[in-house]
Amino acid sequence: MAYVLLLIVAFSNTRLGGAAWTSYAGVFVTACLATYMLPSNAPTSSARNRMLAVLGRLYSWPLRYQMTAAAAAFVAIEVLDSYAGGFKLGRIFNIYMAAVFTHALVFGLRSSLLMWLLATVTVYFAEIPPEFSFKLETIAGFADIFVFMYLGILSLASAYLLRISSILGDGLDERR
Repeated sequence: MAYVLLLIVAFSNTRLGGAAWTSYAGVFVTACLATYMLPSNAPTSSARNRMLAVLGRLYSWPLRYQMTAAAAAFVAIEVLDSYAGGFKLGRIFNIYMAAVFTHALVFGLRSSLLMWLLATVTVYFAEIPPEFSFKLETIAGFADIFVFMYLGILSLASAYLLRISSILGDGLDERR
């Protein structure tokens, strides 16, 4: 289910002006990394064990540190956007979706819901025309915000489902 949600996010973003091949390549790489990082059985390699130990420490960070990491990611995305001369709306959505997905994968559901709301407000303020304003001039701007909220929750849900499937897989292995 998580992989299907990722494909829906990528397909929807390509309809908003993102580059199709980068969206699908990003989903493929993200799915591979998530599957590698969160195995459904106990890893035997030391590199994967170290990676899971780091993820465990990050997961236990206090909420304020998790939200600081989210805000830092958004500042970096905005700097990248301005340095690149401004991405198309679909492409910037992809970058924000990657941040939401990664945050949900690393930090879990609790802070990711707050991060998703922060991402929505940031995209609304900084990316939807007119930029750097909360004013909506068209119905299309409202639709873009709604689509971003929808895609963000799908991205968050896919990461959470990957995390849960890993935990359930470990639990099932221990019961056998």
